[in-house]
Amino acid sequence: MKDNPPRDIQEISPNNLRINILNNSSYITNNINNNNKTFKDVSELSSIIEENKEKSKHANQPKRRQQNYNAELNYANFSNNLNNELNTNNTNENNITPVPTSLLQKMVKKADILSIEIINSFSLNKNLKIEINPLGMINGSKRNANDGFTYFGLIDNSDDDEEEDNNEDKKSNKEKDKNKEVDFEMNTNDINTTNENSDLIGRHFRIRFDIKTMKYYIKDLGLGYGTFKKIVEKAKIKDTYLINIGNSYIVCTFGIDEYYPEGKSNYVESGDKTLNIRVFSDIPQAEPYFFNPKQFKRIYIGRDISCNIIIDDSLLSRVHCTIDYTEDEGWIIYDGKIDDDINNNKASTNGTWLFLIEETEIKDGLIFKNNKNAFECHIVKPKTEN
Repeated sequence: MKDNPPRDIQEISPNNLRINILNNSSYITNNINNNNKTFKDVSELSSIIEENKEKSKHANQPKRRQQNYNAELNYANFSNNLNNELNTNNTNENNITPVPTSLLQKMVKKADILSIEIINSFSLNKNLKIEINPLGMINGSKRNANDGFTYFGLIDNSDDDEEEDNNEDKKSNKEKDKNKEVDFEMNTNDINTTNENSDLIGRHFRIRFDIKTMKYYIKDLGLGYGTFKKIVEKAKIKDTYLINIGNSYIVCTFGIDEYYPEGKSNYVESGDKTLNIRVFSDIPQAEPYFFNPKQFKRIYIGRDISCNIIIDDSLLSRVHCTIDYTEDEGWIIYDGKIDDDINNNKASTNGTWLFLIEETEIKDGLIFKNNKNAFECHIVKPKTEN
């Protein structure tokens, strides 16, 4: 009998998050079997699809198969645009004005401590607690910068005894390597950072203390597996939001685009309130879904045939998540099944996860994941002196 998948966590692969959303391509699904393969950018996959599209012209394949290649290229183009959006939002981490260490030091006795537990992991020590104060990681930091930032990621585990080509190269790379320094190392046995995954070395996500609000914030930095927070109550859907459920991904956008079904004036009337949902999973989806708020006030997503969006994913619940629309809040996503009768509400088994493309406040009880690791955050009041 197969073991049940670990609750609250699933592996995110291939390694590059922005390539995950391309799993919808039938070519990629059928021909890239190595889930640990890393691609540097979407254009690489687009070229692979284009090359095989050309070959298919001379192959004796069904017409439907040939039409799928056009859909694959459309998804690649869409994914490339989303990739640019994610990179734009995730590479501006240095725009925050640095806070002097002396000022952060004064906040240590006043501010709460952020305690992070490792609640699920295949490689990290589950008994380890990561504690962060206004200066940064309290114990065990590899940077010891005391700048209010705590970086999590992978470090270069190549052989330190390997000879450098020359000292000039070593010196020129010193500053570049400094931007890859992390406080907490997340290296695991299944990731070889010395070979094909070497471009994963660096900062995957960060936690920052804000001196104005006296709170902690978390943000994905656009490298590696993606950092997702678990939706416990609800989350307002914004344009280009990326949501992970099971082994599948949902991309939400608003308005009318090139995929808009012609002749349906009711979509045009809704304008930018129309919700577009694209599903990327192991089983290719034919087209994106359009939901006009005048017709759809509630959307169910899951494995059950009664759902508005049915996804064949063994890690999904029958009704995995619910999306509601109200004039006051717009489109809102909930984990599990939400019903008018509260007694019928039921959470999903493996959770609904929101990609942390934006800096997000860490509240007590927040659960987030990165790759095969799940973490739970607790806000601890500082000890008062007698």
